[in-house]
Amino acid sequence: MPAMRCEVCGHAMAKWDEPPTRWRRETWECPWCRATATTHGPELRVSRSPYAPWETRWERAVSDLLPEPGRHAHAHPRRTLCGIERSDLSGSPFGMWGGSDGDCPACTAEALAVDARWPEQLREGFGDFLVPGPEPDPRDAPGRVPPPDELGHPATELPPARWSPHTRVLAAPPPGPAAPDPGHRTIGAGPTALRLPAHWLGATVDPYRRDAHRWPMFPEQPLDALPPLDEASFTGDYAWFGETGESLEHRTPVTDRIAAALAADGLALPADFTALITRSGLHRCLDRASGYRTDPHGPLPSPLHPDDRLVLLLREPQDCHLLYLYLHRDGSSAVVHSNRDLTADRGERYGPDGESVPPPPVELFWCAPSTEVFAYRFLARATLLHAIEDRGRATDLDPEHLAYLTSLTSLAQRVRPRQPQGRAPARPCS
Repeated sequence: MPAMRCEVCGHAMAKWDEPPTRWRRETWECPWCRATATTHGPELRVSRSPYAPWETRWERAVSDLLPEPGRHAHAHPRRTLCGIERSDLSGSPFGMWGGSDGDCPACTAEALAVDARWPEQLREGFGDFLVPGPEPDPRDAPGRVPPPDELGHPATELPPARWSPHTRVLAAPPPGPAAPDPGHRTIGAGPTALRLPAHWLGATVDPYRRDAHRWPMFPEQPLDALPPLDEASFTGDYAWFGETGESLEHRTPVTDRIAAALAADGLALPADFTALITRSGLHRCLDRASGYRTDPHGPLPSPLHPDDRLVLLLREPQDCHLLYLYLHRDGSSAVVHSNRDLTADRGERYGPDGESVPPPPVELFWCAPSTEVFAYRFLARATLLHAIEDRGRATDLDPEHLAYLTSLTSLAQRVRPRQPQGRAPARPCS
């Protein structure tokens, strides 16, 4: 496609160096007024960005390589509005920048300059607020019969799981007495043990429905509905992940500061937590698989006991769901989740008559016995959700993920039997 000229100011636009997707072919940006134009479809339909006030136009910058990245506005590609470039720089999809006292002065000056370059007559009625939909997918053609093992339709046939001694998903729960209280787990031992309600909070993984993960967003799933794992095989080395890489120089100080503060309280940061944050192969692996962001922060005082501590691990983009490592005073730990951001001061709250309203108590829920087990489940579920959404083939799943999906489906059918039309039910995991 020939070079485009900006319809706002007339300057030549520059094309972003990004591969095409089903939703866009090319994106062009004006270096003067920062207007963008995106082309879609084989006929290269063009949608243009409308005007937005400077304090709501820019995303907050996100980077591990930039001190206080949130002070800066993100400007594509991999640079701030004030011109700082970092290889991992991106924009937060939910964290807008602008109008705060701590904003970068240079970013603010550039944002105001860009805002002044938009003519008044083009600040209303110019551009397209709605981006055209994606290109048609041939798999949506009327009358198409999907392959039997294609994921995401009611008649999907799952192949038998390929169990091996190295599969971390167990074919059946380990022998032994059932948990006396399956809805709770404890952290610690003896009279000081902390008893917490327990469940997994995450999108529904259903091989027969591509949209099952969309509503509700955060359903609670009991622990006995999760595939049983050989937890003894999780030794902190992330062997199931593959190459974990070397320690990153810019990430090691993050965990070193947390570990030093914990040591002052007589506690230790588990090695599997440190590896997830600092190893080059594991670094932001949870972020790449989801919309969550790894954000180690702490130690934080526990709302449940003054001698226990919490370390933030992961946060959902809108801070509706946060994962913490809970460190018990006896040295044990587990991953817990909450809807409260304990790193932020909620400040005073007032009722309708001006009275001070105390904050609601913090609720914590147990979800995994260690950081490594949590990461395994989180990544396995994310991989399966993507495969189902993309209508992948069940036979193309690796043995670990196929075993996880087979077990998950079998457990779900015990509660909600499935009766596919026209085909026999998938063979359950046994």
